[in-house]
Amino acid sequence: MILIYRYRVKTLLGALNKQARAVNYVFNFCNERQKDALRFGRKWHSGFDLIKLTTGSSKELGLHSDTLNAVCSQYAKSRHQFKRPYLRWRTKKSTGWIPLAGRSIKETKNGFHFHGKEYKVFKHRDLPEGAKIKDGSNFSCDRRGNWFVNVCIEIPDVATRAPIKGVGID
Repeated sequence: MILIYRYRVKTLLGALNKQARAVNYVFNFCNERQKDALRFGRKWHSGFDLIKLTTGSSKELGLHSDTLNAVCSQYAKSRHQFKRPYLRWRTKKSTGWIPLAGRSIKETKNGFHFHGKEYKVFKHRDLPEGAKIKDGSNFSCDRRGNWFVNVCIEIPDVATRAPIKGVGID
């Protein structure tokens, strides 16, 4: 079973804003390459093609390489899903979004460790024992400027209980 736990981040908000701007830059770069492909009559870029184009730029942008790959893949997936030749630009007004790979984020006592930094969160509940963090986790920002970490976890399926005889509505 896959569950998503959402925690509000309470530290390093400036670092998250900077990374969100870099994610917007990568997204707009993918959009620009797609417009060039349309203009010159070339085949549309897949997520793999866009990942090859952005390889090596993670250090300059201050992003994790898995984040860069996730942005490119999400761009190609969204463009294909909505059957659009290109998508809208992500501007300063766009809410922040930083996708994560499951292997790049680790749970700590007070929060989560990602890309060399520990992000402290308001931990109102712990992750279940034996839960594995999956791809699809992300940092997201709401309109008020509050940052959240959305952790996608996989837990083993729980066996369903048999109904007790004689109890229930007939």
